[in-house]
Amino acid sequence: MDRVETYRCAGCGTEYRVLGEPTPKVTCRDCEREAALCGTAAARREYRIGYTKYREARRQLSDAMSLADDGATALARGGFDDAAADFETSVSHFTTAVREAEVESVAESAERARKKATCLWQAVEWLSGMTFASEQGERLRARQHRHDAENRLQAASEYGSLVAPDEAFPAAEAEPTA
Repeated sequence: MDRVETYRCAGCGTEYRVLGEPTPKVTCRDCEREAALCGTAAARREYRIGYTKYREARRQLSDAMSLADDGATALARGGFDDAAADFETSVSHFTTAVREAEVESVAESAERARKKATCLWQAVEWLSGMTFASEQGERLRARQHRHDAENRLQAASEYGSLVAPDEAFPAAEAEPTA
Protein backbone atom coordinates (compact mmCIF):
# COMPACT_ATOMS: atom_id res chain seq x y z
CA MET A 1 0.00 0.00 0.00
CA ASP A 2 1.41 3.38 -1.03
CA ARG A 3 1.48 6.19 1.52
CA VAL A 4 1.05 9.86 0.95
CA GLU A 5 4.02 11.71 2.42
CA THR A 6 4.65 15.41 2.82
CA TYR A 7 7.80 17.19 1.63
CA ARG A 8 8.72 20.78 2.52
CA CYS A 9 10.91 23.05 0.42
CA ALA A 10 13.96 24.24 2.34
CA GLY A 11 13.86 27.56 0.48
CA CYS A 12 10.32 28.91 0.51
CA GLY A 13 8.53 26.43 2.79
CA THR A 14 6.03 25.22 0.17
CA GLU A 15 4.70 21.77 1.03
CA TYR A 16 4.01 18.93 -1.43
CA ARG A 17 2.04 15.76 -0.78
CA VAL A 18 3.53 12.86 -2.73
CA LEU A 19 2.09 9.40 -3.38
CA GLY A 20 4.32 6.63 -4.61
CA GLU A 21 7.94 5.64 -4.40
CA PRO A 22 9.48 5.94 -0.92
CA THR A 23 12.27 8.42 -1.71
CA PRO A 24 11.35 10.58 -4.68
CA LYS A 25 13.24 13.73 -5.54
CA VAL A 26 10.79 16.60 -5.18
CA THR A 27 11.78 19.96 -6.63
CA CYS A 28 9.87 23.07 -5.59
CA ARG A 29 8.07 24.62 -8.54
CA ASP A 30 8.27 28.05 -6.86
CA CYS A 31 11.97 28.36 -6.07
CA GLU A 32 13.41 25.19 -7.68
CA ARG A 33 15.08 23.95 -4.47
CA GLU A 34 14.76 20.34 -3.41
CA ALA A 35 12.02 19.64 -0.87
CA ALA A 36 12.71 17.34 2.11
CA LEU A 37 10.48 14.79 3.77
CA CYS A 38 8.60 16.33 6.70
CA GLY A 39 5.85 15.63 9.20
CA THR A 40 4.95 12.16 10.40
CA ALA A 41 6.93 10.42 7.66
CA ALA A 42 10.10 12.34 8.58
CA ALA A 43 9.51 11.72 12.29
CA ARG A 44 9.07 7.99 11.58
CA ARG A 45 12.30 7.83 9.57
CA GLU A 46 14.30 9.83 12.12
CA TYR A 47 12.98 7.83 15.08
CA ARG A 48 13.81 4.54 13.35
CA ILE A 49 17.39 5.66 12.60
CA GLY A 50 17.81 7.05 16.13
CA TYR A 51 16.48 3.82 17.63
CA THR A 52 18.90 1.72 15.56
CA LYS A 53 21.87 3.90 16.61
CA TYR A 54 20.66 3.80 20.22
CA ARG A 55 20.51 -0.03 20.21
CA GLU A 56 24.03 -0.26 18.78
CA ALA A 57 25.30 2.21 21.39
CA ARG A 58 23.71 0.14 24.17
CA ARG A 59 25.49 -2.96 22.86
CA GLN A 60 28.80 -1.08 22.76
CA LEU A 61 28.23 0.23 26.29
CA SER A 62 27.58 -3.27 27.59
CA ASP A 63 30.70 -4.64 25.89
CA ALA A 64 32.83 -1.75 27.17
CA MET A 65 31.53 -2.23 30.73
CA SER A 66 32.57 -5.89 30.57
CA LEU A 67 36.02 -4.91 29.33
CA ALA A 68 36.37 -2.30 32.08
CA ASP A 69 35.33 -4.83 34.73
CA ASP A 70 37.98 -7.21 33.34
CA GLY A 71 40.65 -4.49 33.64
CA ALA A 72 41.07 -3.89 29.90
CA THR A 73 40.75 -0.13 30.29
CA ALA A 74 42.25 0.89 26.94
CA LEU A 75 39.86 -1.37 25.03
CA ALA A 76 36.98 -0.27 27.25
CA ARG A 77 37.72 3.39 26.53
CA GLY A 78 37.51 2.70 22.79
CA GLY A 79 34.14 1.01 23.32
CA PHE A 80 32.89 3.90 25.45
CA ASP A 81 34.02 6.39 22.80
CA ASP A 82 32.25 4.41 20.06
CA ALA A 83 29.09 4.25 22.20
CA ALA A 84 29.28 8.00 22.84
CA ALA A 85 29.39 8.71 19.09
CA ASP A 86 26.36 6.51 18.44
CA PHE A 87 24.42 7.96 21.39
CA GLU A 88 25.20 11.45 20.07
CA THR A 89 23.89 10.46 16.64
CA SER A 90 20.75 8.92 18.14
CA VAL A 91 20.07 12.11 20.13
CA SER A 92 20.26 14.11 16.91
CA HIS A 93 17.77 11.83 15.15
CA PHE A 94 15.39 11.75 18.13
CA THR A 95 15.54 15.56 18.29
CA THR A 96 14.51 15.77 14.64
CA ALA A 97 11.72 13.25 15.27
CA VAL A 98 10.39 15.45 18.09
CA ARG A 99 10.46 18.51 15.84
CA GLU A 100 8.71 16.76 12.94
CA ALA A 101 6.12 14.82 14.95
CA GLU A 102 2.55 15.87 14.26
CA VAL A 103 1.01 13.51 16.83
CA GLU A 104 1.51 14.20 20.56
CA SER A 105 2.10 10.54 21.48
CA VAL A 106 4.85 10.30 18.86
CA ALA A 107 6.46 13.53 20.07
CA GLU A 108 6.36 12.25 23.66
CA SER A 109 7.98 8.92 22.72
CA ALA A 110 10.70 10.70 20.74
CA GLU A 111 11.34 13.22 23.53
CA ARG A 112 11.64 10.46 26.15
CA ALA A 113 14.04 8.61 23.83
CA ARG A 114 16.07 11.81 23.34
CA LYS A 115 16.35 12.37 27.09
CA LYS A 116 17.32 8.77 27.82
CA ALA A 117 19.92 8.70 25.03
CA THR A 118 21.34 12.02 26.27
CA CYS A 119 21.79 10.63 29.80
CA LEU A 120 23.52 7.53 28.43
CA TRP A 121 25.70 9.65 26.16
CA GLN A 122 26.81 11.67 29.18
CA ALA A 123 27.40 8.48 31.19
CA VAL A 124 29.69 6.94 28.57
CA GLU A 125 31.65 10.18 28.36
CA TRP A 126 32.25 9.93 32.14
CA LEU A 127 33.12 6.23 31.81
CA SER A 128 35.64 7.02 29.10
CA GLY A 129 37.19 9.59 31.44
CA MET A 130 37.22 6.99 34.19
CA THR A 131 39.24 4.58 32.07
CA PHE A 132 41.70 7.30 31.10
CA ALA A 133 42.15 8.36 34.74
CA SER A 134 42.68 4.72 35.71
CA GLU A 135 45.38 4.34 33.08
CA GLN A 136 47.09 7.45 34.44
CA GLY A 137 47.00 6.03 37.97
CA GLU A 138 44.60 8.73 39.17
CA ARG A 139 42.35 6.54 41.31
CA LEU A 140 40.48 9.37 43.04
CA ARG A 141 39.59 11.02 39.73
CA ALA A 142 38.61 7.63 38.25
CA ARG A 143 36.25 7.00 41.20
CA GLN A 144 34.69 10.45 40.78
CA HIS A 145 34.13 9.86 37.06
CA ARG A 146 32.57 6.47 37.80
CA HIS A 147 30.31 8.08 40.43
CA ASP A 148 29.23 10.75 37.94
CA ALA A 149 28.58 8.07 35.29
CA GLU A 150 26.48 6.04 37.74
CA ASN A 151 24.37 9.15 38.45
CA ARG A 152 23.69 9.59 34.71
CA LEU A 153 22.93 5.86 34.32
CA GLN A 154 20.43 6.17 37.18
CA ALA A 155 18.85 9.20 35.51
CA ALA A 156 18.58 7.26 32.23
CA SER A 157 16.80 4.39 33.97
CA GLU A 158 14.06 6.79 35.07
CA TYR A 159 12.95 7.16 31.43
CA GLY A 160 12.08 3.47 31.13
CA SER A 161 12.50 1.44 27.97
CA LEU A 162 12.42 3.03 24.56
CA VAL A 163 9.38 2.36 22.44
CA ALA A 164 10.21 0.32 19.34
CA PRO A 165 9.62 2.22 16.09
CA ASP A 166 6.68 0.04 15.08
CA GLU A 167 5.02 0.76 18.43
CA ALA A 168 5.75 4.50 18.29
CA PHE A 169 4.24 4.70 14.78
CA PRO A 170 1.35 2.25 14.66
CA ALA A 171 -0.21 1.53 11.27
CA ALA A 172 -3.33 3.43 12.32
CA GLU A 173 -1.33 6.69 12.38
CA ALA A 174 0.02 6.22 8.87
CA GLU A 175 -1.31 8.75 6.41
CA PRO A 176 -4.02 7.31 4.13
CA THR A 177 -3.49 6.85 0.44
CA ALA A 178 -5.22 9.03 -2.12
